[in-house]
Amino acid sequence: MLDYARQRTVEILKSPRAAVLATSGPAGVQASVVACEAIELDVYLLIPQTSDHLFNLEHDSSVTLMTAGWELRGRAQITCQHAPGLELGILSKPEAEWCVLVRIDPHQVHIRRDGGWGLLETFDLKTP
Repeated sequence: MLDYARQRTVEILKSPRAAVLATSGPAGVQASVVACEAIELDVYLLIPQTSDHLFNLEHDSSVTLMTAGWELRGRAQITCQHAPGLELGILSKPEAEWCVLVRIDPHQVHIRRDGGWGLLETFDLKTP
């Protein structure tokens, strides 16, 4: 991947602390606001243990994350909250105790145009 695309994507992903997560599967289409935090290109989410998102992710790991500034498509993987070297601010949130940590490996990021309609840039990070 080009250095510009990688650096631009890292900059865009690090700012929001919440995003809308969309999944689909046996529990139907689900959309919820979840806490998020990015480390480089990996985006970490806190998803409640009772969420239908987790049921959907067991069957299809494809996800879409959306904020006011960007839309991301990628693959989700449940991750251990106590992994060595994993320092995330969202893990200190009170709700982290009853949530599952999920890591999103993005394959495409669309950056939205500020104050206008449409997309400014699209980065294909990996093949889906």
